[in-house]
Amino acid sequence: MIKLLVIGGSGFVGASLIPALLSKDYDVTLLNRGSRPIRGTKQLIADRNDPFAMRQAKDRFDAVIDTSAYTKEQSELAFNTFGLHSKRWIHLSTIAVYKETNGHLPSEHDPIGGPDAWGAYGKNKSEADHFLLNQEHTPVVAIRPPYLYGPSNKLDREQFVWSRALTERPIILPGDGQTKLQFLHDADLASFILYLLAMHAMPTEAVNLADPHILTMEKWVKMLCEIAEVKAEILYGKDIAPDVPALEYFPFRDYDCALDTTRYLENFDWQPQYKLRDGFTQTFNSYSREELMRYSPPTPAEKAIEY
Repeated sequence: MIKLLVIGGSGFVGASLIPALLSKDYDVTLLNRGSRPIRGTKQLIADRNDPFAMRQAKDRFDAVIDTSAYTKEQSELAFNTFGLHSKRWIHLSTIAVYKETNGHLPSEHDPIGGPDAWGAYGKNKSEADHFLLNQEHTPVVAIRPPYLYGPSNKLDREQFVWSRALTERPIILPGDGQTKLQFLHDADLASFILYLLAMHAMPTEAVNLADPHILTMEKWVKMLCEIAEVKAEILYGKDIAPDVPALEYFPFRDYDCALDTTRYLENFDWQPQYKLRDGFTQTFNSYSREELMRYSPPTPAEKAIEY
């Protein structure tokens, strides 16, 4: 039986990933702080930032899936602990590693380092990518998705929109509402990881992974409202809140979050299962309307903005 180590695994990404791995009869071990054991898996309890704890947890695995590395230091410690004996390493990266691309969609050939809009998060994830993709003896894939979504998402994103629409509150879009958005269902991320594990010879490379369809913020909000069968009042930050940072009244930055996905479409025999509308409909149906209506209270900025 193939032994897998998942670093993290008890949160949003793990909700789809761990059942998918177990369904293929992998021998799955989770490394985390141990607060949420998952049936069917083994457990290594350690703080991934603690070198002593990581040395105590050291073991040999056929493959490692790291879902929770945010810095080079975290990746370096994990790789030096487990990667030297692993046959493949799968790292969950992010679109936020790409520098500004002057309007074109970032591809895997574009420079990384993180744009100013993503701050330290993009810079730190870039350093982790750079370290891992320059390993010589263990194949590494850095998966770079845009926004993840799905029924287990605890981040206040699509729920944010549904909460306001269902309670007849205005939704304020950053700028003019035309910022580009792209998404990936967490079950499709899990499916692609299974695909990588099944490859005869996994390459070392970065992969932009997303549903190819790109929406503007305005179209995304309108699609979510159609799914909920409500019509929301939409306002625009450029008109009523030009000096307020977007994240203070909306779940996304006023910065394009969309990728060039040509490489995986042309080079991998894999496709996302979920079309956007179907995936968000499934996500909406995983909640009750009552739950969504009380999910997201107004932010301080929303309270302060005069409509």
